[in-house]
Amino acid sequence: RLTLFCKIAAMKKLLTVALSCAMLLSVSALASAGDRGHLRTGITAGFTSSSANPKNWDASSLGRFHAGFTMQIPIALGFAVQPAVVYQAKGTKLDGSRIEDGTELPADMNAKVSYVEIPVQIQWGPDLVALRPYIFAEPFVGYGLHAKASSSSDGVSIKTTSFGQAGLSRWEYGLGLGAGIDIWRLQASVKYFWNFGSLYNDTGKLNDIGSQIRDAFKDGRNFNGVTVSLAYFF
Repeated sequence: RLTLFCKIAAMKKLLTVALSCAMLLSVSALASAGDRGHLRTGITAGFTSSSANPKNWDASSLGRFHAGFTMQIPIALGFAVQPAVVYQAKGTKLDGSRIEDGTELPADMNAKVSYVEIPVQIQWGPDLVALRPYIFAEPFVGYGLHAKASSSSDGVSIKTTSFGQAGLSRWEYGLGLGAGIDIWRLQASVKYFWNFGSLYNDTGKLNDIGSQIRDAFKDGRNFNGVTVSLAYFF
């Protein structure tokens, strides 16, 4: 319990620091924008393909989605800050096997988590009047809203939607690297992201699925993948 409390406290501190940095960057960028550009707000949505690097399982990608609100704040010399608040759905498919009475039986497991996520893009790209290509780095933090884990073996399936029973962590943080292009009010971007920390969180309430997730992800293994996003600015 003490370890769990320390982990939660550490994640809350991390989230607080990240949000504070995002606010400071936004305020600083807005204050310096002036004649060099103007703040734009808009909506964003797209496709998320995520997988994982579990232990003793073969992982394959799972296609999901993201959607939310974003804001682009020009600074100077081609730099801009673009924070957002998005609903981000991630997941992975796992294929493996288990041994029962000396016989190897096929098994598979799916893990899906939906987060409210706060990414902050740090962009750089030249303004070519008609368009602006750019590259970016994007740290992010998120909090899990929904979870679903299912497991099946030898025709028997079980599932859970409880973070505690599945042993899935609610908190996430990570980094994305990518590129995009602005054309008029439209923006398209693609990035590769890494979730840091561990997808597994020991709650002490694990069921059979939670035990499998513990064995697969307890060594700091987590989501990674690609997102393709479109945004429209008002």
